[in-house]
Amino acid sequence: MFLYFLQPNLSVIGRRGRLNVMADKRLLLERCDTTETERLVVHLAKGPKGRLLPCSCLLRRKSLLGLIGTLIFCYFLIGRAEWARVLDLDGLHSDNYYTVHHSSDVPGMDGFLVYSNSCKIKEVDPYKPEVMRHFKRVKYVPCKKQPPLTYVQFNELSQSYFLSMNGSAFPHYKVGSSIHCCYMEVHRRNETEVAYSKCHRFTHQAVLPNTVEGIIVKCTSNNEQIYINGHATIPVKRDVQQRLRVSVDRKEKQRPPSVLMLGIDSISRANLIRAMPKTAQYLYDNEWFELAGYNKVDDNTFPNIMALATGYDLTSANRECSPYVVGGLEKCKFIWNLYGEHGYVTAYGEDAIQINTFNYLKEGFVKPPVDYYLRPYLSAAEDKLQRTIVMGLPHCLGYETAAEHVYDYAMEFTRRFRNDTYFGFFWTNTHSHSDISQTSSMDAYMVRYLERLVRQGTMDNSVVVFFSDHGLRFGPTRNTWSGHLEERLPAMFIWLPTHLRQAHPKIVEALHLNRNRLTTPYDLHMTLKHILALSGRTDGLESLGSAPSCPQCQSLLRPVPEQRACADVGIEDHWCTCWSYDKISTGSKQTKQLALHVVSHINEFVHGFRNGSVAKLCMPLTLSFVKSAYQAHRNALDPENMRTVRLTLVTLPSNALFEATVRHNQTDDSMTVTGSVSRLNMYIGESDCVLDSAAKKYCCCRKNKTKKG
Repeated sequence: MFLYFLQPNLSVIGRRGRLNVMADKRLLLERCDTTETERLVVHLAKGPKGRLLPCSCLLRRKSLLGLIGTLIFCYFLIGRAEWARVLDLDGLHSDNYYTVHHSSDVPGMDGFLVYSNSCKIKEVDPYKPEVMRHFKRVKYVPCKKQPPLTYVQFNELSQSYFLSMNGSAFPHYKVGSSIHCCYMEVHRRNETEVAYSKCHRFTHQAVLPNTVEGIIVKCTSNNEQIYINGHATIPVKRDVQQRLRVSVDRKEKQRPPSVLMLGIDSISRANLIRAMPKTAQYLYDNEWFELAGYNKVDDNTFPNIMALATGYDLTSANRECSPYVVGGLEKCKFIWNLYGEHGYVTAYGEDAIQINTFNYLKEGFVKPPVDYYLRPYLSAAEDKLQRTIVMGLPHCLGYETAAEHVYDYAMEFTRRFRNDTYFGFFWTNTHSHSDISQTSSMDAYMVRYLERLVRQGTMDNSVVVFFSDHGLRFGPTRNTWSGHLEERLPAMFIWLPTHLRQAHPKIVEALHLNRNRLTTPYDLHMTLKHILALSGRTDGLESLGSAPSCPQCQSLLRPVPEQRACADVGIEDHWCTCWSYDKISTGSKQTKQLALHVVSHINEFVHGFRNGSVAKLCMPLTLSFVKSAYQAHRNALDPENMRTVRLTLVTLPSNALFEATVRHNQTDDSMTVTGSVSRLNMYIGESDCVLDSAAKKYCCCRKNKTKKG
């Protein structure tokens, strides 16, 4: 008879297989044959990837000393942090860990997401202690305790929206002898301004004109405002209806698939599993296709979204359709424009208007880029509704979070056009942008949301992409080894409707195969074109062209070559996750030379930026010290004379923390900084003299020095 110390989700493994031992946080007695237990291991299901960790937790019967000794032995053998998961040491509370059952690594290559002669991407442990010490699950808290007084609903008969009072909500408000309600129409003036109509009075119900895409509602009683809320709508538009009618007149044998893009900013694949385990498990359990080797191609949101939306890298995008010039963005054909030209209705929604992808330190769009554009309504909501701020971004806007306004809009858009063809792109920043923990508050909500889409019938004829742009780019977790990898490996899942799976088994086979291949946003761009080609409304995928900045990139609905290197698919070394690294000396002469080259590179970039106009505003940087240095393991197909070194270094005068990747040619001793240099610590208030995001992260304004002096 043996005594086992077991935690929930622990099981005991022997040479003859698994012994089914019930685990319930208590000491259990289990009889078993000694030959069965010669090599027992404890399976910590909440450990990294559910790996088997050796721990000879065998105790002789009635042996208290054996119990104590074994616990101590296991503690040191599996590690303090792992043991903390069991005993809740060091603040690593067990409710922070949720097991996600999945198999994302390469078959036969445990611990790798991609494994080939040209690329080896290690899987990131979501629960690594260096990250978990900064993570704490956040509870979802409703923005208001009482239900809203009003709601809007589309009437199919009249083809209009009705604004109605919610009679059951009245008991929750201080309503006097009378109540007076009115609504203001929200109209877009430009990207930064909206206009409001006069406040139209209504009693129980009002029909909204089809020229209105958003309203703000107010109610007063006894001369006191007791209610304010907002509603976004998807009204009937003649030009959209005409486009859809033309498509119907084609008498297509089968309705082409629609596309729904659901994006979450700054959430890595690992943080999806860590912070949104219920959502991750839902995706795995319901046969979504994961792209586990999906690697970002540049630093922040804009270039990664431009890669998938236009096929351009940052340099090409700035040249072809500069976002810094009024009307510049209109010069590029976005993927939603392409869908619109082929009979699809289009929509775009994004929360946190100040940091919107196409507006932060940019000019945005002169005209709405899509048929249904949420930005004007959210501008009004942030302006008029009761607002709370979390991590520097809007959280609650009236009765819902800013993100929920976007999700509601996406739900209504897909509901309104469920019998037509649409392309919807919906992006949220507010619950994920600034912290690894905050997005955990939306986990259960997101599962319910995806289930609602299923019940609504959205998934029956829509290809759905659930994705991100990159992992967290700032803060204490980013400074860790895990954070370095997480930042470069965003979440990526694709849903295919059943009828598409049945009609195209080779696509299903390709998506299964591509799970463990190196993939990029350029591939996603080509995938979206491939889906459009499946509509039968084009002359085939080839007629839609390649991704301009990555002509060798391809649709993910076809098998991706196994021997893919980052250089083959438009990924600079700095963003590439295909190498493992060994630590090297930070004090060596060679390392210092590489670091000085990085600082010189930054200074030259700032000096030449915008014809030198920025250089006079910013102080030159000097090297303070090298914080860490790592050298990459060469893959089999890498050139032998090339070293790839990753450095983190601190510069003066502002103690800026940078991360850079340098290629050192050992034949001619030349050094090349690849990709842009990452800024790892915050620079709020330090570079206010520069408005361009490309140079802002490198600048320490001269006026700051004057103020300090």
